[in-house]
Amino acid sequence: MSTVIASCTRGAQALPAHLTAAEGIGRPGDLVIARVVKVGAYRQVENTHGRDVRIRAGDEIVGVLGDRHSTTSIYGGLPEGGLAVTAGTPADLLAVGGVIGIAASSPASLGTATALELVGLATDAEGRVVRLEPQTAPSVAGTPIVFIGGTAAEVGKTTFASALVNHLATRHGLRVGVTKLAGTGRLRDLLTLADAGAHCAADFVDAGLATTYGHAADTVVGSARHLVGRLTEQGAEIIVAELGGDLWGAGIPDVLRDADLVAAARALVLVPSDTMASLGADTWLSLNGITIPAVHGVPHRNVMAARERVGRGMGVQLVDPHDEQDMERMVREVLLPALAPVGSGVGAR
Repeated sequence: MSTVIASCTRGAQALPAHLTAAEGIGRPGDLVIARVVKVGAYRQVENTHGRDVRIRAGDEIVGVLGDRHSTTSIYGGLPEGGLAVTAGTPADLLAVGGVIGIAASSPASLGTATALELVGLATDAEGRVVRLEPQTAPSVAGTPIVFIGGTAAEVGKTTFASALVNHLATRHGLRVGVTKLAGTGRLRDLLTLADAGAHCAADFVDAGLATTYGHAADTVVGSARHLVGRLTEQGAEIIVAELGGDLWGAGIPDVLRDADLVAAARALVLVPSDTMASLGADTWLSLNGITIPAVHGVPHRNVMAARERVGRGMGVQLVDPHDEQDMERMVREVLLPALAPVGSGVGAR
């Protein structure tokens, strides 16, 4: 038997070296110790170093209670009022990053969730439940933000964001802060963004949220404000902020309508699953009163055909993150002109 400390536990500021198990009512953000009963949809758990560790029946996982309302993966969460945790309480692995709850639905292609039984709430030497405490801020720094959103999970948001980070850092010499502001926590995405040439990096798990599903708007928006301020204090001149999943969920509409974050935003890059989704995303922005200037990315399809359809149907130019000229055009036409008024000296170098 082995024990995996899941990556989402890193949101606990000081994880004790030794954890004990206790009974009680588990709430979002509480750490739990769980034992694998039957391996299902997820055969690995991401550890605190960002490595996927194979799990087997009998292994233990230290994870975090929370919700996940994915349209492409597992949907589940906690009962209203919390989960009664006793030794043997059944639960499910909702995400590779270690979010644990009760699965309600799973795509047929993925299979049933990995089944767990809870050993108990994770407690420290004084018997206190170890939990993630959200870090929020009442206002936001004025550092320019580029949001990267999409019409679904796995459409290429992290790919686009990484290409933009690298372009801004290497071609324009900017100190780029990277973050993920919403979705379900996984360290891999943040490490990918950081490896692209970022100056500093932090995500919503670092701000005390294992997932942004199931939280009040004030908590998700406050977390986003905190992260922008945190990266600014670490020297970021511009922030590339990925929004996980699709634009409808995980508190993303609240983030994109927050007055302070909107004032700092320079663009919202829309990464679609296909060309029809480009039109759908554009329509969604209008219906939801989101005014951040949109940039349309290329879907995972034939680039020439996508350019033709969207250009003819919507009158916009798509940006291909793999095309250096496309990226430079976007940076020079959309981002650099908007950076000048900020007064921080940011610009082409």
